[in-house]
Amino acid sequence: MAKGVVLVVDDEAPIRDILSFYLKRAGYQVLTAGHGVEAIAEMTRLKPDLIISDLRMPEMSGDELCKRVKSDPATQDVYFIILSALDGTASRIGSLSIGADDMIPKPFHAQEVLAKVDSTFRLIGMQKEIRRQNKELTAFQERVQEEMELAAALQMGLLPKLPGEGPGVRYTHCYLPAAGIGGDIYAVLPLPDGSTAMMIADVSGHGVTAALISAMVKTSFENQVRLGGEPLAWATGMNEDLCRSTLAEQFATAWLGRLDPATNRIRYVAAGHCAPLRIVRGSQGGLQRSEVLRGKGFMLGLDVQLPFMEHDAEFLPGDRLVLYTDGLVEVEREDRTMLEEAGLRRICAELPAGAEDAAAAIIAQTRSFNAPAPFVDDVTLVVLDRRG
Repeated sequence: MAKGVVLVVDDEAPIRDILSFYLKRAGYQVLTAGHGVEAIAEMTRLKPDLIISDLRMPEMSGDELCKRVKSDPATQDVYFIILSALDGTASRIGSLSIGADDMIPKPFHAQEVLAKVDSTFRLIGMQKEIRRQNKELTAFQERVQEEMELAAALQMGLLPKLPGEGPGVRYTHCYLPAAGIGGDIYAVLPLPDGSTAMMIADVSGHGVTAALISAMVKTSFENQVRLGGEPLAWATGMNEDLCRSTLAEQFATAWLGRLDPATNRIRYVAAGHCAPLRIVRGSQGGLQRSEVLRGKGFMLGLDVQLPFMEHDAEFLPGDRLVLYTDGLVEVEREDRTMLEEAGLRRICAELPAGAEDAAAAIIAQTRSFNAPAPFVDDVTLVVLDRRG
């Protein structure tokens, strides 16, 4: 099997013959042409790996042939060596400036040309291997991208369908994963007694692993809610599930709440998560007062023995609840400041009446505050309005 294909182009037959002799003896397949036009015709029959061409020839010169070869996407990767009787630095620079990869001065020694060809084919071999590996890498990246897009679509399917409504509530969300897929998740579940269970969580890390654990968090929450009880029991059960199913360094912050319309109260557990905002009469829009539903608690998944604490807050018809993950308020601006909870409260002091318009306004004003810094962490915002 030939080591490679070499096209020798020279208007002097003796030069073509001697180069052909040495190249064939060295194991190369050799094509020959007397000028550039013949060379183009030979290349339509078989694409060479290397062209060795004289510079001055009738019909089509070597520099014109080089330009034609290098300007054609189908042949631009063919290695091109110019043979030139014009010796010196100026000649070499001129040869390289027209696109040639190398230059050999005339007169030459056949063994010198052969050594140059052997060296060139080692380089060609490395370039082919790099192109092969790049092609494999590109194909792998495309497969990964397809799988990431599929995973992102599946994760979006875990979020409640919008517009969301339950017994006496209307809600919407804005979900902005940092890398196409992330570790934030939330759920709103109507309960048989007319109350509403709600949860927002933020899993440590990013990407597919965080997304997988976020799906586990949502499933665990739904299972605990079906078992009955209050948020304290839900948090305890979810913590046991995560401790059993995840690695030691993986955890999730979460806020779990149960709205009882009969008592106009929310019972909730804060498991290391950002405290939501209750906006008094917020669903009516306009300038309104907000308060923070504070509560201390450990994150889920750290230790099965960790205790949690249940809290209680008023939530009247017309009130609004703003749930969010820390990616919304922890973007560091160029002046090294962050929006933080206080800044979010300022934004939420005056919002539109509809949940959808309110969520859009919060995101828009947050982006404006952060500008030009983008969100760098997963961002989930949930606006839930209690209807009268």
